[in-house]
Amino acid sequence: AAPLPWRAMAASIGAVTSSAASALKWGRRHGPRRRGDTPPRAPRTARASEAPPPSFEETEAILRRASEARTEGAPPPSFERTMLWCDDEKKFVNAGEPQTRLDDPCLQGLTIEPGEVISRIDKARGKGGRLDLTGIGLTKVPDEVWTLTDLTDLQLSNNKITRIPDDVGNLTELERLGLAGNRLTEIPEGIGGCECLEGLWAHGNLIGRVPDAIGRCERLRHLMLAGNRIRELPASLGDCKYLEELSVPGNRLKSLPETIGGAYMLRVIDVHGNRIARLPDSIARLKSLEELSAQGNCLTSIPDDVGEMRRLVRLNVAENKLSSLPKGLGDAAMMTTLWCYGNPELRSLPMSLAKNVSLKSVWCEGCDALEGDGVRELVEALPTRKGGVGATIGLDLAQCTRAGLKIRPATTLDANAAGGLACDHPHVAVSEMPGAAEGAAGGADSRGVEMPGGYSRGYFKHVRWTEGADAPVLIVAFGSAPGVPNWGGLLRKLRRDLLARGVACAGGAGPDAAAAVEAAAVGFDVLYVADVTRSWYHGEGIGPGGTASNDEAERTWREGIGRVAGRYARVLNLGDSMGASASLLFADVADYAIAFCPQVDLVSASIRPGRSARWMRHYRRALVSAVDRAVSGRGGSGRGRARVEIHSGTWEHDLAQADFVPDAIGRDRIDAEGLALEVVLHPVDNHRLALALEEGDELLPMVRKAYHEQLAAAR
Repeated sequence: AAPLPWRAMAASIGAVTSSAASALKWGRRHGPRRRGDTPPRAPRTARASEAPPPSFEETEAILRRASEARTEGAPPPSFERTMLWCDDEKKFVNAGEPQTRLDDPCLQGLTIEPGEVISRIDKARGKGGRLDLTGIGLTKVPDEVWTLTDLTDLQLSNNKITRIPDDVGNLTELERLGLAGNRLTEIPEGIGGCECLEGLWAHGNLIGRVPDAIGRCERLRHLMLAGNRIRELPASLGDCKYLEELSVPGNRLKSLPETIGGAYMLRVIDVHGNRIARLPDSIARLKSLEELSAQGNCLTSIPDDVGEMRRLVRLNVAENKLSSLPKGLGDAAMMTTLWCYGNPELRSLPMSLAKNVSLKSVWCEGCDALEGDGVRELVEALPTRKGGVGATIGLDLAQCTRAGLKIRPATTLDANAAGGLACDHPHVAVSEMPGAAEGAAGGADSRGVEMPGGYSRGYFKHVRWTEGADAPVLIVAFGSAPGVPNWGGLLRKLRRDLLARGVACAGGAGPDAAAAVEAAAVGFDVLYVADVTRSWYHGEGIGPGGTASNDEAERTWREGIGRVAGRYARVLNLGDSMGASASLLFADVADYAIAFCPQVDLVSASIRPGRSARWMRHYRRALVSAVDRAVSGRGGSGRGRARVEIHSGTWEHDLAQADFVPDAIGRDRIDAEGLALEVVLHPVDNHRLALALEEGDELLPMVRKAYHEQLAAAR
């Protein structure tokens, strides 16, 4: 057969692109669609000048001849050789034959053909080359990749790679290196040869150490190492003068290097969910630092000079063992948000906070030792700004009582009211912290759950619509990997929306008006839950207990949620990313679970904790089993059959994770038994689906509809 003309192949590709564009336009017009739906297609008439697309047999013949020719050492038929520009000769020259062969063992068993891998490597030759081998099942990187010395962008994430050789140092022009979601146990010393490296993404591996050679990457700006097993960071990190973002949450760090102050361009440091007992004094020298997240560690103090960090905007030291905060903390002139909740030994808040004109919120619920007189003094000192209330201080009921603050039912005029309780002082936002008797298994403090080992590592906050009474519906909002409650903004919008609709429909006729009035009257309560250890609500996976300790941790989470949820007629779970996984993991204590882009099969997920494959498989089984119990009515909570919705964008990674649940339970069984489990697709090519939906004003109507369904079922 004669080689297929390139024009015909281009026409074929154009037809596919046109079809994809039509599907996306359909999604934007008609909104989300369920798996199996097909967008309408208009009849298409081929032009006379248009070459027909290749048949299956023709395409197969081309690939077969190309494979045979490459195996014999000859160039593939009908494929042009790669041409590169030569500065010395001032012309394009032949790049030569690829070194990687089709029968190379590292190219076997991949999700794409070996010829496609070789083609991508060929196209990455020359200055400014980019090579994307993401998510194709590689266990070893082809050796030829390490000879592409002009490569600037190399993406190897979401594979099964166990080792990166020191030859990576040959890539002296490399600027971006993606290694996330593999099985790496170390970063090679050769990384120091990548002198142009600006970004290294290696989260979700099993990395135990970072080499000193990282300090030779003087242009490094982003170092992303979340969800590994790193116990210490090298002192040479201070030599990275251009480093802007250091992300190492969910590891096993016990300290940060004192030299960290040398990386004076750092803007973001995220070390939440480690075991750090002390922050180095040099951290206060980071005058460019805008965000410091040290939540969920073992801190007993923070440096006194933190207040001199003039650009600090957000400081999170929640869920630690702090007994005090620096007196001059309020001198951080640009600080807008301070999280210090869940520090049971914290006795006082610095009065300097009252003088900070940038401050918008201080969250200090669950600080059991906080002295009432000091709290009242700070609350009264906070200024009321023109055109608004000013700073908000979040307190729990016990703290308000100790401070002598008067609590009353909230009204529509209470701007800071997150639920049905308000304080006579306009700065205070009131909530409840479920203690051992209400929100956690025995022995936990007001922060929530008691994890194996006796250290509380979880966070609960209970916000009620009306004082002294439970609403018919409880919304359980699960925090994502950053470890903070991240549904508060949306649920406050929902509260205001329901109240406004209730006022507008008062005296109206018809069932819709009656439902709006009822919703405004009875509302909903919220239970905020967050896993500060970045362990996907399933234990930390370390210690002698093995999977048994993880099961114990999960049971403790389940009991903590169940103690509150059991009081409600209907329960609605909400979660995004890691929080979406939790929404599914605890679907059996709810009536309706909504999950946006969850991680289900952590072995193949790009966002995951640094745990063993055994731990991840155990987690997958637990999650699928919980969803199965929920939708089949075997949850043990007496709620009957639950409804589960998994929302995903068009990113193939998220689609695969979403589809794993119905595939594991069995699509035939779902249809035969009428189980309420479905995957909902949205035309958003982004993992941050919930954020994209909120920006498009689609998330609030979706959650409002789910709430009204549960309220109707509660009657």
